[in-house]
Amino acid sequence: MAGMQRRGRRTSRTVTAAVVTAAVVATASVALWLRSDHSGAGTSPTAQAGPGGGAASSGASGAAGASGSGDTPSTPDAVAKDFLAAWASGDYTKAGSLTDNATAAGPRLQAVMKSLNPKSTQLTLGSQIPATGAAPDPAAHYNFSVVDTFDGGLQWTYNSVLAVVPASGSARTPLVHWSSAVIHPQLGGAANLTATPPAATVVDDTGLPLQASAHPSLGTVLSRLATAKPSGAPAPTALQINFVDANTGATLGGTEPVTIGAPSGGAALQIKSTLDNRVQTAAEHALAAYPESGMVVIKPSTGGVLAMASNSQSTAGLAYHALRAPGSTFKVVTTAALLQAGLKPSDSAPCPAIATVGSQNYHNDEGLKNGYPNATLTDAFEQSCNTSYVGLRNRLSGLGALENEAKTQFGMNQPWDMGLGAATYCTAGSEQVPAADGQERFAAETFGQGDITMCPLTMASLAATAATGTFKQPILLPGQTQVPATPLPAGVDNDLKTLMRGVITEGTATSLRGISPTLGAKTGTAERQNGDLDSWMIAMDPQHDIAVACVVLNGGFGNDKAGPAIKAMLNGIGIG
Repeated sequence: MAGMQRRGRRTSRTVTAAVVTAAVVATASVALWLRSDHSGAGTSPTAQAGPGGGAASSGASGAAGASGSGDTPSTPDAVAKDFLAAWASGDYTKAGSLTDNATAAGPRLQAVMKSLNPKSTQLTLGSQIPATGAAPDPAAHYNFSVVDTFDGGLQWTYNSVLAVVPASGSARTPLVHWSSAVIHPQLGGAANLTATPPAATVVDDTGLPLQASAHPSLGTVLSRLATAKPSGAPAPTALQINFVDANTGATLGGTEPVTIGAPSGGAALQIKSTLDNRVQTAAEHALAAYPESGMVVIKPSTGGVLAMASNSQSTAGLAYHALRAPGSTFKVVTTAALLQAGLKPSDSAPCPAIATVGSQNYHNDEGLKNGYPNATLTDAFEQSCNTSYVGLRNRLSGLGALENEAKTQFGMNQPWDMGLGAATYCTAGSEQVPAADGQERFAAETFGQGDITMCPLTMASLAATAATGTFKQPILLPGQTQVPATPLPAGVDNDLKTLMRGVITEGTATSLRGISPTLGAKTGTAERQNGDLDSWMIAMDPQHDIAVACVVLNGGFGNDKAGPAIKAMLNGIGIG
């Protein structure tokens, strides 16, 4: 513990966009069926005019005018054509510049088209709509049609309307009057469009269907996996177009999905996950006695997530959404860095009652309030001596040493796509382990406090890396692309496994004794700014190819709540 912690009539023309091949990364709020198209301005697609029109091409500078001359359009008809050409080609910056709200229009077009993610878009400018009503309307209104083509040749066709307003003020040419309804007449300013296969049945790694009714804490995960496109799967024969909340991705009330194509016949579509119903059930049962808790279980050899269980009324998906200091469980990373810096387990690691850095005093948990005489690194790890690690920070390579170790060897500080879209889990920023901004913060980071935030998902991954010596990014779908990391040196990993085993046999993880001779662990007691303590435990067993992390918020010492919960889960699957 420590006392600190720390988004009239015109001739019809057709503009067709070819496939944009620039890769895009979908966020959690966009479609989970990923394609590599419509990545926005800066791409180099080709747009072609329809019958009766000259060719219009777009390079790095954007789509040219419909006439092919590249001149600034000066008539409503020309503006409308150029706007559609830029939209179709993926040059959303140029499309936005042809509207009366360029700041909003370009990014909005890009966000919606990235979310919808068609393979190509065809836009056909129709006739000018005759003015109606007694009052004169200075704007020229046009019909146009949209054909979005997806993998497998599936097409979504609909009609929309745009208005071109006369030049006025600082605008020297007519401009398209911007509104999200230009993209689709029913699209509101806070909505997005998604195209996903009809929901499939998610099954576990043995083929057993997983139901949210049986596993409530997996509800969101299962609903998102149900519309995922597994790696190597053929193009779907049907898609559902949905109007969704731009922030949450939830389907908007009062809207109906548009189905294109027809589902293939035969057996109902299934999506196989890495989850294991037996392990998930055991994890949920283990957490039942501990409100505000979460647990993740991983298969170290593959990175496959076997279980993600949460028991929380305050944080949905606490197992992978919590933002909490991991406390002394993080000493696994610090110790790995120290071992690579040349320290040996038998080397001296003095453990005084208090360590002072600048204006900050650091202390140990209750069991070591008087320190630990003649401590070695092994003693400091097994008995969880914070002050030892504060003193050993000078053996590391500077304020960014733990930030670097966490990413280089343990795969942290970067987005993971487990099958739910790319995200950097369990941090409000871009790194779970940021570089310290001074020696006081660096001292706190050595024992998992400071600005470090984690959740059971990231800490289970850390334990899994210790089990095999090689980071395997957590995944929920077999075959999902995994970001790599540098393997730990063999000697370092062997020392880590020995030290983690010693935490059970000689140290603070007494709740896990007698379960398995190859089980290793690390306890953690993370202090919050209000003085409350989070109970943490991580464990791994190479023989059983399993790693687990558990947190019980405000649960006290790691061995008091998180340890017994992990023991219950292991017993529930027949280990121990």
